[in-house]
Amino acid sequence: MKHSYFKYFLKFRYQLYQSFSDVFPFAMIYAWLAICYNLLISENSFLAETSQWDFYLQGWWLFISQSLSNVLRFLTYFMSAFFVASFIKRDLEHSKADSYLPSLLGFLAVWLTVSKSAQGADGTPLSQPSWLLLIFISLAIILVVRLWRWQSQALAYSGLGIILISIYLISNFLKHFPSFKPEYLLQMSFSDWMGNGPSHLWQVLLWSLLAIFLLIFGFVIPNVLLHPYTELTVVGDNLSAALNQSIDKIPHLFTLYTVKDSFAMFGGVGLILALAIAVFIESRRRSYPPYRRLALWTMIPIIFDQNLPFLLGLPVILQPILLLPMVVTTLIAEGLGALCLQLGWLGPSVYTVPNGTPSLLFGFLASNGDWRYLLVTLVILVLSVLIYLPFVKIALSKEVAHEKTH
Repeated sequence: MKHSYFKYFLKFRYQLYQSFSDVFPFAMIYAWLAICYNLLISENSFLAETSQWDFYLQGWWLFISQSLSNVLRFLTYFMSAFFVASFIKRDLEHSKADSYLPSLLGFLAVWLTVSKSAQGADGTPLSQPSWLLLIFISLAIILVVRLWRWQSQALAYSGLGIILISIYLISNFLKHFPSFKPEYLLQMSFSDWMGNGPSHLWQVLLWSLLAIFLLIFGFVIPNVLLHPYTELTVVGDNLSAALNQSIDKIPHLFTLYTVKDSFAMFGGVGLILALAIAVFIESRRRSYPPYRRLALWTMIPIIFDQNLPFLLGLPVILQPILLLPMVVTTLIAEGLGALCLQLGWLGPSVYTVPNGTPSLLFGFLASNGDWRYLLVTLVILVLSVLIYLPFVKIALSKEVAHEKTH
């Protein structure tokens, strides 16, 4: 019995990772387009805010910017729906069941759902889907097909059709009541829960650890934990104090902005940039060409904080072995950064930075050019890579062995 469950788990895991691989090319397209949008195209892009060029406010340029934003939104929806269709197809083909219509219905069901509800509190699409929710949707459709196909194929497809119609009706209902949208409720709930924002180191550490847990297990990460968030009261208080010429006496020394965003977000939650470097080193040392290519192809997007291709390609999502090093590297990075702030070796990051600023430069720019942030960033990266290496070795060895068995 235990052997059969373990065998099913391995099959499930293999199909899941293969479905992630199917989405990888679209994630790469999304990442590069997002980099162009955040750095160059958007009216709030890095170049627009630093250059102050007038043409960014022209109607024709705003049309280009909005069009690219819509393309990114479309890709987010497509990746969600395509992942579900791929997972359903692979599972049903493995059990020698008809997979075309169920995977198509799964695609349509997810498309209708995310296109109506998957947006943040500010109306923008989420940077990546809730993978765990998509897996549950896939498994639900697979379960319906497997249970009802023994009665008749027509009954199974009728059941899927009823599910699709129900989702369509619910999605249209949500369209008219934005406050009931699941993603909107999630974002607002986290904002309310956080209140004015953490102002003690232990609070910052807890929120950072929560973000890691959400990432590893495929949940949606709220925008307040995913990007530098200036809407929190503690961030505004610090900025006001700095503008009043009292940078050395800011009211909140330890916040998400001054600690997590400045020292522990290089490449994304869990210092993904350090993980990618560790994967490159270990894959080159062990002669694992696919993983070396993955690290190389995704390195530039990761530097610009577009880590979705790497999260899917390794994959990082639903890879529990990476949970411990992510926690350790984050605690060390934030602890070291907090120590430097407490001892006065670094000026706190309190100023707003242009959209699209790479996290590697965030502390440097948000502190108004304190060059010592660059040295601390380098030290944190080196330490994080060293921590990741033994875990990456284990993870890659297991993945290579598992691929050989299939």
